[in-house]
Amino acid sequence: MATETTWELGGYLEFEHFSGDLLHEDLIALNCGRGALAYLVELRGINTVWIPDLMCKSVSSLFKREGVRAAVYPVNARLLPDYSSFRVASGEWMLLMDYYGQLNSEDIAAAQRFSGGRLIVDESQGFFREPWPGVDTVYTCRKWFGVSDGAYLSTGDGLRLARTLPRDESHDRMGFLLGRFERPASEYFEQAGKNNELFTNEPPKRMSSITENILRAVDYSAVRTRRDTNWAILDKPLSKINALRLHAPVGAFMYPLCLGDRAPSIRQKLISQKIYIPLLWPDCPADGNTPASRYSTGVLPLPVDQRYSTSDMDRLLEVLDSCLS
Repeated sequence: MATETTWELGGYLEFEHFSGDLLHEDLIALNCGRGALAYLVELRGINTVWIPDLMCKSVSSLFKREGVRAAVYPVNARLLPDYSSFRVASGEWMLLMDYYGQLNSEDIAAAQRFSGGRLIVDESQGFFREPWPGVDTVYTCRKWFGVSDGAYLSTGDGLRLARTLPRDESHDRMGFLLGRFERPASEYFEQAGKNNELFTNEPPKRMSSITENILRAVDYSAVRTRRDTNWAILDKPLSKINALRLHAPVGAFMYPLCLGDRAPSIRQKLISQKIYIPLLWPDCPADGNTPASRYSTGVLPLPVDQRYSTSDMDRLLEVLDSCLS
């Protein structure tokens, strides 16, 4: 296996090297979001962390693997912590999720006060947001760009681990990405799912050279503009029927259309039209007894990413309208 210090000359050409700027150039570049959380566990000496009930099971499993007690707090109808139902004790930490990029500075300040400043903000749905001052901020890359891994971490005080992490490698995880570039997504759906499972037991590592290289080729300004434009196209007609009250995010992740009990059937109709709408938090109970349960099943996260043009959004609205009718 080639290492970073191996010197070679000649032979066949490899993947092209790119030299563009990274959006989060100054942050800690890691292998995955769970790796970033494990990094913080080690850096901060976290023993107990409060996490929202609207959260993937992989997060609580990560903390369990790291020997951290993960207590669960409920989110309210505004997708914010229900502060009346729990208390962050001295020495405990709190994880705050920025659902669909809707948090504002007042929300962060409230969470900082409530947690005594021991706060981690999960920006897996807010890649284009700046790190929040004074708190630890975690970003993930796989949900935003055509890479198989990658994450960034901003520590609120600038601290980093003293030890040097090994570098991750991505060369054997690229098949589903390359396949989808030339073939239908359905042919590689299973491979994409298996790639997600690979990070279950991965320790924190430095971002792979391949992922960093691909991210240097991204036109971040164009990506953000396209995502925000697509969001606005959907929001204009859909805000009239959306049970969520939304503001335009800083770089849109997806457009969350909340249809309540109608959402599951509409999702299946859209999938039959080859419009693939994910269930972002499949581990939440489907009983509808809590806001987390209702938002997990009742929200359709509509794609608005950089792959899609204005005509794609118009087509999506046309199909959605027929499904709703």
